[in-house]
Amino acid sequence: MNNASKTVIEALENVVCHAEHDEGRIARYFDPAYQQTADGHQLGYRDFVKHMATLKSLTTMINITVKTVIAEGDTVFTHHVVDVAKRQGEKSEFEVFAKFTLSAGKIIRCEELTRMITGDTADRDFATKR
Repeated sequence: MNNASKTVIEALENVVCHAEHDEGRIARYFDPAYQQTADGHQLGYRDFVKHMATLKSLTTMINITVKTVIAEGDTVFTHHVVDVAKRQGEKSEFEVFAKFTLSAGKIIRCEELTRMITGDTADRDFATKR
């Protein structure tokens, strides 16, 4: 696994899966110029921070299982499954295909497609919820 792959996997584990919202933790992995396109919706760095805060407020657990990771240089593709437990007890599962671009060791871009496998239809926007 190259350094870019390690950074992406660590970001998923330490930012997305971490139980508490921590902007310092986000800043370790994501560049301030970060841009994300998720299911056609654009998020800048501040939007992403807000998105993470919202997810942490709605959930008791987010777990990611990486099925495939492929890297070439500073580009990393992942296929992963996200399991979510919400505070009211509901559970959801999503399949994600993502392309991450890194620069100087930080993630500067993510383009992803997310498909809900199970869960409440109100959570279909989970990848961009703010």
